[in-house]
Amino acid sequence: MQASARSGTQETPSRATRFILGSYNAALGYIEISFTIPVRFFASLVAIAGCSLTTPFTASQSLPPAIYDQGRTALDRKNYAVAEQDFAQAEAAAPGTTNALALRAKALIHLDKFPEAEQCLKQYLHLHPESPDASYLLGYVQFRKNSAAESLQTYTAAARLQQPQASDLKIVGLDYVLLNDYQHAIRWLERSITEQPNDAEAVYYLGRAYYVQNSFDKAISCFERALQLDPKYLKAEDNLGLAHEGKNRLDLAEADYRKAIAIGTETAKPSEQPYLNLADLLSRSQRNSEALAKLDVADQISGKSERSEELRARIFFAEKRYPEAETALRAALLQKPENGALHFLLGRVLKQEGKATEAEREFARTRELLGTHSSVPN
Repeated sequence: MQASARSGTQETPSRATRFILGSYNAALGYIEISFTIPVRFFASLVAIAGCSLTTPFTASQSLPPAIYDQGRTALDRKNYAVAEQDFAQAEAAAPGTTNALALRAKALIHLDKFPEAEQCLKQYLHLHPESPDASYLLGYVQFRKNSAAESLQTYTAAARLQQPQASDLKIVGLDYVLLNDYQHAIRWLERSITEQPNDAEAVYYLGRAYYVQNSFDKAISCFERALQLDPKYLKAEDNLGLAHEGKNRLDLAEADYRKAIAIGTETAKPSEQPYLNLADLLSRSQRNSEALAKLDVADQISGKSERSEELRARIFFAEKRYPEAETALRAALLQKPENGALHFLLGRVLKQEGKATEAEREFARTRELLGTHSSVPN
């Protein structure tokens, strides 16, 4: 698909372009980050985007400054900080005559400096508005900034210049995840997988979208497929456990969490999530000692979190260890002070401790956070 500027006529947007526009308009107003997207995916996508930067961006016919060559060498050697500085100097020395802006953006992406990368790409596109690679990469950078609405607009413009690839469709789907529009997320992730069926990450994220929609059977199928493609995919194994829990298959869920923990040990890349999920499951079957041990390991991996403290507090509450439960809840509230459920549980703990005034204060705070119509028993 070529841009109309090249032919001198106004082209009708492709079916894919119109679809992006229509879906984007339907998704406005639902901006919410629903789950964290792993660095593993970003690394693979940056590699894809990086390859496209080496050829399609046309440099000047004249020889670039020596500093430009130094930047290319640094980029090839993955010395991104040096490359970024070299390309900045190359662009300053010969503005607009090379693709230094685009290559600087690539280095900045590797440095997780997305606002700066966005600025470089916008400057490049001002000079080269018909560059599909720069347009698609800008959409990716905006996605990394959690600017999903902007990213979708950019992908729409890029689709007018060139047919999107499977990796582009994947990002469109994940933009809709950020917008909490799971129906469109599922549609675009399915399209991405149709074009690239062995993309384990895309299959995983499709499973996540199904899971959020309570379509547990479809989620299970996706997570199992992702594990076929990548048997060491810890997040897929962990989420398979969540989906099995959704089907009340608790024995399978427990086995999945333990497999996820084993994967983290084998790969020396542990995650706290399967420990937290397993602790939650164990606590609900009164296996509290093991649950507390799993929470301790989770804290060693990533530090004490609001969730680990809440789970710890619920265990202490069930065991009538009220002072310890209060300590854990206050620690959790330091991280999530607007969490009404935590205030409610703290109120219950304080009431058991005979601190009626403090308990009522927590119940009142719960009503403020959850709404005046919420039923909050005293």
